[in-house]
Amino acid sequence: MTRAARRIAPAYPAAPAEAGGSKPGTRQRALVEALALFDAQGVEMTTIEEVRDAAGISIGSLYHHFGSREGLVTALYEDLLGRYRTTMAAELARHDGARALLEAFVKSHIAWSMLNPAAARFLAEHRHHRALAEAETRLQHGTTDFLRPLVRRLKPAIAAGILKPLPPELLLSLVIGPVQNWLRMARAGRTSLKPGAAAQRLTDLIWDAIAVPAAIRKTRKT
Repeated sequence: MTRAARRIAPAYPAAPAEAGGSKPGTRQRALVEALALFDAQGVEMTTIEEVRDAAGISIGSLYHHFGSREGLVTALYEDLLGRYRTTMAAELARHDGARALLEAFVKSHIAWSMLNPAAARFLAEHRHHRALAEAETRLQHGTTDFLRPLVRRLKPAIAAGILKPLPPELLLSLVIGPVQNWLRMARAGRTSLKPGAAAQRLTDLIWDAIAVPAAIRKTRKT
């Protein structure tokens, strides 16, 4: 990677548990440089030799850690996804109540994506990359494990008649889908809404879609 390219290379998202200032190891350096190269010139146009040169490591070390270029793509996807989920889980743990959880999810998801645009682009655009085919089962299980605690925390609100009795997958689709769609529009420059305003509007709209109207809840109580 050229010196000029290094100055504009995207920041790699930090995981909350990482020690500040610690020097990344060989594997992590490769992931950092791979994200920068993939974001700048595309996955298909990036060779493993370019990643080797940018990271300043040997080709043998790269193959030791990842096995192939496809293995590097998979490892990068899983590492970024894990960092996103760690951040989200830590934030959601700070909130209680269905509405507070919804607002925390929407705001945190948008904030993370805006703070880590290269990582968010990579996760959004390469979920169905052929390199991830062998990891599909692992990725699906990881998604289930990540979402299960959130669904479990929402069940009392469903039982109390605050949220509509929707199947978990439909409930989550109504939450995640609009946020992902707005982020795609933001990446394409097709929205004038600022992230904070978008997060608030989306929270209100999603809540209206998944919550039992207050008037109906009041009628059921009387």
